Amino acid sequence: MRRLVAPLALAGVALVVPRAEAADAGAPAPARPACIGVATDARWVPYGYDHVVVLANRCDRAATCAVATDVNPEERSVDVPAGRAVELTTFMASPSATFVARVSCALR
Repeated sequence: MRRLVAPLALAGVALVVPRAEAADAGAPAPARPACIGVATDARWVPYGYDHVVVLANRCDRAATCAVATDVNPEERSVDVPAGRAVELTTFMASPSATFVARVSCALR
C-alpha cells in the first residue's frame, strides 16, 4: 500500500507545481529576483474565469513589478511589500481558463 501512496502523493505535487510555474512557460525569462515567486490562477466566476497573477515577495526589500499576460497584454505596475503576497486580477470573465503571465520585478 505504501508503494501506491508515495507515487500518488508525488503525482499530486507534480500537478500543482507546474501550474505555479506556468507563469513563465514558453516565454523568455523576464528580469525578476529569485526571491519573488509568481503563480497564476483562473478562478471560475459566472460567465467565465477571472485571471489572477499572484506575486509572493520573499525578499528583504519591497519590489515593483510589471505584469502583463497573453490575454491582456497591457502592462500594469504593482508594488509588492517585503514578506507579502499580492494578487492582481488581469482579466475578468474570460472564456478561457488558461493564460500565461509575463512578470518583471525590481527591488526598491
